[in-house]
Amino acid sequence: MTHATYEVDKADIQGLILRGYTHPYSCHLLFKFLGPLATCQGFFKALYPLVQNAEHWGSRKPAQMLNIGLTCPGLVQLKALSTADLAFFPIDFTDGPWKDASQGSLSDFGPGAPDKWWNQHFAPEEVHGVVHAYALTQNDLDALVGLITAAAAANGVQELLPLAENQPRLTQGQLPDEEVHFGYRDGISEPALARSPMAPPTTPNQSDLANFLIGYGPLNGSLIQPGPAGPATGKAGTFAKNGCYNAFRVLYQDVAAFNALLAEQAQTLPPYAGPTAKDREEWLAAKMMGRWRNGSPLMLSPDAPSPATRSGEAFGYVQLPDVPPANRDLSHYHDVFSTSKCPFSAHTRVVNPRDEQLAANEDALPPRLIRRGAPYGPPLTTASDDGVDRGLIGLFLCGSLARQFEKIYVWINSNDFAADFNAYPTPQDALLGNRNPTKQATIGTGFSIPGPTLQADSAISIAPLPLLIHTRGTAYCLLPSLTSLRELAGL
Repeated sequence: MTHATYEVDKADIQGLILRGYTHPYSCHLLFKFLGPLATCQGFFKALYPLVQNAEHWGSRKPAQMLNIGLTCPGLVQLKALSTADLAFFPIDFTDGPWKDASQGSLSDFGPGAPDKWWNQHFAPEEVHGVVHAYALTQNDLDALVGLITAAAAANGVQELLPLAENQPRLTQGQLPDEEVHFGYRDGISEPALARSPMAPPTTPNQSDLANFLIGYGPLNGSLIQPGPAGPATGKAGTFAKNGCYNAFRVLYQDVAAFNALLAEQAQTLPPYAGPTAKDREEWLAAKMMGRWRNGSPLMLSPDAPSPATRSGEAFGYVQLPDVPPANRDLSHYHDVFSTSKCPFSAHTRVVNPRDEQLAANEDALPPRLIRRGAPYGPPLTTASDDGVDRGLIGLFLCGSLARQFEKIYVWINSNDFAADFNAYPTPQDALLGNRNPTKQATIGTGFSIPGPTLQADSAISIAPLPLLIHTRGTAYCLLPSLTSLRELAGL
């Protein structure tokens, strides 16, 4: 049977949805609209010519470009859509990430709680829009930021500065290529974003573009139905079509605490972790991430990083033993053998469990996210913390904030997503777990690394793990189509 296929108009889609930019300089600016669209329209009109779409730019990259996201409070303030129109949007977007429904999944607490976001310079609901500015040189970025902020000041738009006075904006830190502050290579394992038939495919594909782009679903086997979509949603569906949701999340990374943890634990790790203290630190860092710091996955390179596997993706976590146990039902096989290479709570395994059999209360397939972003702040050059803010500017793109982004955060804070999971208390992601002390009766704060023989008495237990990352702030944005941005600009 031949199924109808769908095509997308790349010229109508904001570029960062379909492509990861390699511009070395970026700044992510937060804004509050001080009036309705009639007051702020000049802001959008000034920025629109620099909005990058998803079409290929050929051999010459633009020296300056930007993309724009709008929150629900921003759409309300602009009066771009009516209350009736906004009712068609999913509640996770309209309520915002600081409300109880989303916080039930994100579980931000302590220094990362919503009432501490943005260094308490402004309330979470005051973030109405985010402008993502990219440039080839520092001079290009300075000029672009100047253009954006001048357009804001002239058109009833207030810039919100989230960081300390000496580095108030979220500007990309100049780290070695593709690295984040913990020293890992980033940007690996992105969804393929295939455009597959709209009719039920033989095998559901969580990487299908229709799971991210609004107006093209649903697909067989997937609960991701990006909306609002369809004639019944009226102007809401028209405004949202070819858009995508962005969980814009700024994460502070405690580099000094991470380095201290590696150094301390390296003194007690067994000899098979490495002959020198530095070797053992790198071994532990790889076990916590699920990849060596160069990107090599432990499932492909369990003993040492390799240039040949630094971008390796062709692997899973279900591994049968050479001689299957007698009378074992392999149709429901627990992948315990793979944990000798990659621990169950390693970060990359938690957020993308691949072929792992999921628990009965989970969707059939692991959700996927399109990840963009960059480090912010300078690298740490001292052994102790220097008091400078640094971390990750995260753009997590999805068709459903609840079923993709928030679902993964539930797994990060409670690693009970596998069908055969039976550990208690439930462990957390080794790097991103929130270590909430009020839930330690049910949520563990340790990290278990199985020994080479997989015997219980050979396992390495590190407890408690410190809080290594906490949230600086989060905004749920819609990345509208260029058609909708032109409407806002009055063009």
